[in-house]
Amino acid sequence: MYGGSRRMFQRLRAIFARGRVAPLALESLGRQEAAAPAPARQPHKRDPADFVERYLSGIHKVRKQRINFLRAVSGVCKARKAKGLTTLPFDKEAVGEEIKAIMEEDFFWAGPLSLQAMDTLGDISRFQPPLSKGLRAAVASWALQLVVNGTPSGDSPPGQGACEAAEEGLRKMLQELLREDPSASHLVGLLERMAYWMQSGRVAVRARAVSLGSSLLRFASSLPSFQMPDDAALGHLLVQLAVSLADPEAGIRAQARETLGQLYHMLLCHRGLRKKNTREPRWRRDPGQPWKEGYLHLVQVGEMFREHLSTEQTKAFLEAAWDHVVRLGQEWVREGGLFLLYSLLGRAQELLEEEEEEDDVKQNLSALLYQLWRGREVPPEVQALLPKTDE
Repeated sequence: MYGGSRRMFQRLRAIFARGRVAPLALESLGRQEAAAPAPARQPHKRDPADFVERYLSGIHKVRKQRINFLRAVSGVCKARKAKGLTTLPFDKEAVGEEIKAIMEEDFFWAGPLSLQAMDTLGDISRFQPPLSKGLRAAVASWALQLVVNGTPSGDSPPGQGACEAAEEGLRKMLQELLREDPSASHLVGLLERMAYWMQSGRVAVRARAVSLGSSLLRFASSLPSFQMPDDAALGHLLVQLAVSLADPEAGIRAQARETLGQLYHMLLCHRGLRKKNTREPRWRRDPGQPWKEGYLHLVQVGEMFREHLSTEQTKAFLEAAWDHVVRLGQEWVREGGLFLLYSLLGRAQELLEEEEEEDDVKQNLSALLYQLWRGREVPPEVQALLPKTDE
C-alpha cells in the first residue's frame, strides 16, 4: 500500500518537473479568488429607485416600509438633482398619491411620518412634469388641516420645538409647490385656504394661518415668473385677508398689516406704479384712542385699494365684504366686513365719530349689523348686488 503511494507521488513530481502542470502557489490562489467577479447585486435591496417602483407595485407596500419609501424617494431626488436631471425615473403623480395617502394616516397632528411626507413632496415638486392641480390642492388642504388647525393628542403632545418644526415643514412644502406652479390662481387658492383658518375661534390657529399666509405671499413676490391675479379673485381675497385687521389679538393685527402691505406693494408694482424697493404704506395711529386703530386700518384698506381695483374686482370686494357682514360668525369678523364695505363705498365716516367712546361705537356697530342682517338700511350700492326677489 505504502509502496503504491510512493510510486504515485514520484510520477506526479516527474510530471511537474517536465512543465506539464504549473504548481499553484498559495499566494497565487488568493489573487485568483480576489479577481473572481462579485455576485450580482440585488437591485431592489440597494437601489432606491427600484425600491420605489416595487413599493408602487405593491411588493413593499406595508406600514413599516412607509418611512423607507419616503426616504428612498427623497434620495432619488437628491441624486438626480446633483446630476442636473429634471425628471424622475418613476411615475411622479403616482408617488404623489402615495405621499397623500401616507399623510392621511394622521388625523389630529402632523407626526414624524407626515413631516417626512411633506419634505418628500417638496423634493419631487422640483422635477417635471408638474403634479396635477387636484393632487396639489388635496395635499395642501390636508397639510394645512394637520399643522394649522391640528390638535396634539396623546400622553406626550409635541412641545414648542415640534410645533415650529411642523410649521416650517409645511411652509417649505407650500413654497416648493408654488415654485412648481407660480400661477396667480395657485397662490390665491392657497391663501384662501389659509384665510378660512384666519377666522378660527382659536387664537393659536389664527396666528399660524396669518403667519403662513404672509410668508407665502412674500415668497411668491420673489419668484420672477409670478404674476398678480387680474380677475375678480383678487377682490375676494383682499377682503378675506383684511378682516384680520379687526382681530382682537394685537400680534395677529400686526401680521395682517404686513400681509396687506405686501399685497398692496405687489399690486402697485404689477400696475407699474411703484418700484420693488418702495416702502410699505404707513398705517394710521391714534395714541389717544388705541382701540380705534384696527378700525382705522380697515378704512385705510378700502382707501388704498379702491382706485387700483378693476370694476370686476370691486364688485367681488363688495360681495365678499357683504358676506362677512351678514354671516352669523364672530362679532369682530362681522365688524371687519362692515368697515371694509363702507370704506370701499366711501362712507366709513358714518361708522366712527370723533367723540364717541369704544362702548358707544361697539353698540352702534352691533345695532347696524343687526339691521343689515335683517335686510334693512342696506346701502344702494350693495342692494344692487343682492339677488332679486318677487316682493
